[in-house]
Amino acid sequence: MSYKNRFISFILLVAVISCSIVFSAGALFEKETAIDKFYNYEQMLIGISYRGDTVNYPENSLEAVKSAFKKGADFVSVNIEKTSDGVFYLCENESLGNVCDAPYDELSQVSSAEIKKYNLFDIYGRKTDYKLISLSDFLDETDTTEGIILDVSYEYLDGVYTVLKDASALGRVIIRVKESALRLTEWAADKADKPNLIAVYGGNIIFSTVNYINTFTKAEMPAVQYESKNYFNVAFGDFFVNRYLNSVNVRAVAATYSPDLCGQRGDSSDGWNELIKKGYSVIETNNIESFVEYRNETERLKKEIADLVYKAFCVDPSKYSEVSLSNLNDAKLYGETLTSTPVFSLDAAQQAYSKLIYALEDMKISSGEVDTRGALNVTPGKIIASLLVGAALFAWQVYVYKMRRGKKENKC
Repeated sequence: MSYKNRFISFILLVAVISCSIVFSAGALFEKETAIDKFYNYEQMLIGISYRGDTVNYPENSLEAVKSAFKKGADFVSVNIEKTSDGVFYLCENESLGNVCDAPYDELSQVSSAEIKKYNLFDIYGRKTDYKLISLSDFLDETDTTEGIILDVSYEYLDGVYTVLKDASALGRVIIRVKESALRLTEWAADKADKPNLIAVYGGNIIFSTVNYINTFTKAEMPAVQYESKNYFNVAFGDFFVNRYLNSVNVRAVAATYSPDLCGQRGDSSDGWNELIKKGYSVIETNNIESFVEYRNETERLKKEIADLVYKAFCVDPSKYSEVSLSNLNDAKLYGETLTSTPVFSLDAAQQAYSKLIYALEDMKISSGEVDTRGALNVTPGKIIASLLVGAALFAWQVYVYKMRRGKKENKC
């Protein structure tokens, strides 16, 4: 082989190796991006689609999950159960006959080979062409940038952990368990590769609730979920939120897909507004499309507010009255405070935007003539005009007085 051919071959080999390194690094980064949304507390709201797009596909199906991601979900939550031969499948922990056409009560009564015969039902109980899918196949079929939340029984933790580790999926999956925070963190402590966990808490004692937060903060876990039917549960109270929830680096998850889990709040903008104001930055919903629209509008207003705050800073204070300047400063401070907060509600953004718009418009920035709240901007021209108007009115009064007096004298 000639020197020239050897040189070309060497260059091609280096190019291939470089591309492999780049793609490998890219894949590694992608695996971290979904879970990073939880750990990045300066980021926007997180939306979890509960069981996927169940309006158009059976819940816990691969198709429902993929559709939810297309609609903007950051994460999708699915249930995990085990077949009689120990294979984990996406399936609700209820009568198997309610989710597919299998003549069994539980998934544990069916083998992984047999379960492939059956078809899933949609939310209306109609048979579809979609099948149950194993956890391993599900991980292979979903992209590494797509975040998954697995609802798992404590007894399945070790088995699910092994599946995730073998699939190199620990970095993009969060395991959610209804178990004490201490027991969960102790289970995770001896694992060579750290799993990501969400603990679910449903108590109403302030000390226990705070202890949950402290335990997960020390263990560097991403989130805690609070569930309660009680509207006035301590986890939804202002004292707990202001004193504890807003001062720690653990996200709070609210499950609005069921009113019994979020203190009877709705799975809509009203419910989201209230919970987000209380410090919840992760919303699990049945309405992922609406939530994504809600979040996008919040982000749009955030940019608009920043522009208006800048305009308020550029106002020349010498041209306007103290009343106008005071109102503008109040609106500016409200906008600055809100946009400096990592997560805020849509109605708070709308209020900040309206305050700034009204304050700027009321000052009549284009002409600087009048403060609409009644305070006049004093200039030499306005002083002269006022004196002339006053003199004219005085002359008119004198004229009217003399006319009336003359009429009285004539009558006499």
